[in-house]
Amino acid sequence: MQVKKYQAADTQQAMRLVRAAHGPDAVILDCRSIAGGVEVVVSLESMPESSFASLQHNRAASDGAEREPTALDALLKRGKTDEDERYQQERKSTAPAQASEPAPQMVWSQNEELLTMKQEMASMKSMLMEQLKGHNWQEANQQAPEQQELNAYLSAMDIDPALGKRLCAEIPADESDTVQREMLKMLLVKKLAVQSPPSSGAICLVGPQGAGKTTTIAKIAAQYVLTHGRSGIAILTTDTARVGAQEQLRAYGRILQVPVHVAGSEEEAVKTYRLLRKKNLVLIDTAGISFRDKQGINELYKLVSAMQDVPVYLTLPADVETYVQSEIIDAYSSLNAQGAVLTRIDEAMRLGGSLSNLIQHRLPLVWCANGPRVPQNLSAADAGKLVNMAVRMTKAFEIRRQGPQTTAIETKLETPAVADTPAVPMRAHRGSSLNVRV
Repeated sequence: MQVKKYQAADTQQAMRLVRAAHGPDAVILDCRSIAGGVEVVVSLESMPESSFASLQHNRAASDGAEREPTALDALLKRGKTDEDERYQQERKSTAPAQASEPAPQMVWSQNEELLTMKQEMASMKSMLMEQLKGHNWQEANQQAPEQQELNAYLSAMDIDPALGKRLCAEIPADESDTVQREMLKMLLVKKLAVQSPPSSGAICLVGPQGAGKTTTIAKIAAQYVLTHGRSGIAILTTDTARVGAQEQLRAYGRILQVPVHVAGSEEEAVKTYRLLRKKNLVLIDTAGISFRDKQGINELYKLVSAMQDVPVYLTLPADVETYVQSEIIDAYSSLNAQGAVLTRIDEAMRLGGSLSNLIQHRLPLVWCANGPRVPQNLSAADAGKLVNMAVRMTKAFEIRRQGPQTTAIETKLETPAVADTPAVPMRAHRGSSLNVRV
């Protein structure tokens, strides 16, 4: 007999997977609990439901006595009832639409040709934005020839031309290159707004998919537990679209012995948050929403507004294009984020674009994350250290601009890795310690 196993967070999700793959007449052989959920075993051989029911009846009769109902029987009965009701409701709700217009045969967003075209257009847009930057720097050089070296340095750092022009206006042109660069660093540190991370209350992280919200939540929770203990913290996730994100938070919750609550609706999220407000710190993880999904962001706005006075922090990946970062900030502006978390710094080639966006959008920086390790790779934002890191990353691009006469050894020596930043010791709870890299 050929069988297939399905794993899910709970029995309802498992039954939904089985029904989607094999229809309402699927033959379930076993159901057992596993780490993080349940596992359902389904027979791949075609067996009508009536035959399966008859087989169960014959087995019970052959035993000579009435058989005690098992957990599998209860699961089959409950799953069959729930799925039948849901199936009938779906048929009633979709019947008029099917009669009026045929169902689409393909989801256009998954068409290979369109996906390839989308990637090519994104590449073309990135190339055009780079050419536009170069054109803007050429205009700046023509307007102020005495600042060509400083403009070239700003371009290598990936500073936005509009911001670079304002910075150059505050730097005397008759100073040496070394003095001008030091003044530039001071101006960037001064203009980059930084806030201290909150140590109590609520922290709600929002942002696009893959920005690092869930991992950042785990890092903040781990640092809090090491410093203050585990009794005053709780985690609430509203991300029901990705089961993996829930399981990741549950795994961290088990390790830290911190309660993790899952809310599947706005009403459930509001009720759960009201119960958790007595905690000293409540961390709220939300579903990743694309900056192009206006409806999704509007729903997220309603969710956050319903919780009342929950501080929102935007999770901003440092390794995406500068114009994409700007679009992310603009798309989430309706949520009135109090600050930002700059993530994936270790995967970014340059940081000038991120600095430009934070400065131009007047978005305070609260945390910096430069790796996946929990809790080490998260630290409070430090404008001076972040600008110094951006300057060190710039050296590699300056060497490329100078030409091929620079040897590979020189390039290696003058290009420090992000992981080489000094560790800042942090006092931990009950005598333990951890190192947080900036």
